[in-house]
Amino acid sequence: MKQTIALQACLPILNLGFDWIDHLVSVVVYPDTFVSEVTERDDVGVVHHYREARSGESWERGPLVLSWADIEAGLGEDGYNVVLHEVAHRLDALDGAVNGKPPLHAGMRDLTWRDSFSAAFEDFTRRVRANEDTLIDPYAAESPAEFFAVFTEAFFETPHGIIAEYPAVYEQMAAFYRQDPSRQG
Repeated sequence: MKQTIALQACLPILNLGFDWIDHLVSVVVYPDTFVSEVTERDDVGVVHHYREARSGESWERGPLVLSWADIEAGLGEDGYNVVLHEVAHRLDALDGAVNGKPPLHAGMRDLTWRDSFSAAFEDFTRRVRANEDTLIDPYAAESPAEFFAVFTEAFFETPHGIIAEYPAVYEQMAAFYRQDPSRQG
């Protein structure tokens, strides 16, 4: 279990370095999906409390929390990988906000990232709302943060799907992760 999780968690930082996740000091693994207490404030300021089944979480200044059943379900290269997803959230949070834009490298432009991701998120969300088939998990339409995390899963596991539908996003992700999985065996 440790090797499986570690190998997957290291894939996104392969060309970034361990300092990108040096704040990650523990991983909690449940045998199956787990239930989390969620508190959210909506757009008008109303606070909602509810319980939700989860396959993974990335706690700010805390562990990754993962479901082993979901890790095993994601071992095929089908675009679903809870470890990649939660590590992407960790990387996204490094600049203080989980908003779908991790800290970019020198030479990468915020405007180019924002334009590429915003246009793709808008198009993807429209397609999901219209019940169109998508090559990427519809959960990506939940928010820009989930869009980045779900697209990270697809970037490493089914890169040609992103290239076909959102080439500008793929280009930005390849620059950020400093990898091009579309060229791998």
